Amino acid sequence: MSDPVFSIITPTFRRPHLLRRALLSIRGQTFGNYEHIIVDDAAQEESAKVVMSFEDPRIVYHSHEAPRGAGAAYNTGIRLSRGKFVLFLDDDDEYLSEFLDKMYRFFSSADPSVGFAWAGIAWISDTEAGEKEVRKIIWPAAFPHMQTGLMAATSIGNGFGVCIRRECIDAIGWFDESLICGQDTEFLFRLARSYPFGTIPEVLVKIHQHNCKQLTDTKNDLMRLEFRKQILQRHLDLLRKYPRLYQVHYKGVADYSYRLGLRKQGRKTVCSLIRINPFNLINYADLLCYELAGKDALACYKNSLIRRMLRISKRAL
Repeated sequence: MSDPVFSIITPTFRRPHLLRRALLSIRGQTFGNYEHIIVDDAAQEESAKVVMSFEDPRIVYHSHEAPRGAGAAYNTGIRLSRGKFVLFLDDDDEYLSEFLDKMYRFFSSADPSVGFAWAGIAWISDTEAGEKEVRKIIWPAAFPHMQTGLMAATSIGNGFGVCIRRECIDAIGWFDESLICGQDTEFLFRLARSYPFGTIPEVLVKIHQHNCKQLTDTKNDLMRLEFRKQILQRHLDLLRKYPRLYQVHYKGVADYSYRLGLRKQGRKTVCSLIRINPFNLINYADLLCYELAGKDALACYKNSLIRRMLRISKRAL
């Protein structure tokens, strides 16, 4: 059997009902030359049954004897993969039907130096009444500046339809399994430092928000903050080279810090933003609002605007 064009890797952990949706989205692709590798980090019988029910020779199922985390699941999938391009689809998300076809056409016409690409996404809230689109992001086909592109490439995650040439993964190294979360961010930093990248400027991926357990739950914010700081420290040389890139990532650290009540850490982070770019006046406003209200200037403005509108509506009544 010849090697497939695409290897799609889906880590899963005790969410068989969501996994079925991801599998269906792959089976519905208009481009069929792929393999779909399911890495079960829980070795759950229900998940195995869901996978086997599809009876598709393109699906490869592998389970870990004991949970090893997302980074290890990604690496297991890479080790098993045979495709020219590697993609990562979380078990709770889905590709639209033309995703693989349009990704194939993108790389067929792209310069061979382009190492990876991603697509536009829609955030979907799974409600009892059905799916509800929360918002969507569509990136430009080309970024005006290198810094702008880096800001996007290092702020997305695997779930944004990231598609990577296999040789690029082998060149930069696989996922860091010591990171409990943020493995894809650190991985994308290394990719973006080493290879040109591109986008497909249309929504081709659905990222679902649901009530099942997720690493993005707010109860994990402290852990996520600590790993984010580790990752940014590793790539501090790149961040300092591009002030706006530094701004984007360390603004996130400030947000987490103040939200968690870590005022000293948050204050230190915002002061570093001011030192890096002293002419960005919003940082001064953010610092004041963080200290007074625990939120940045934009959030404070929105809250005050809402209060004003409510007062106006009450008067009208």
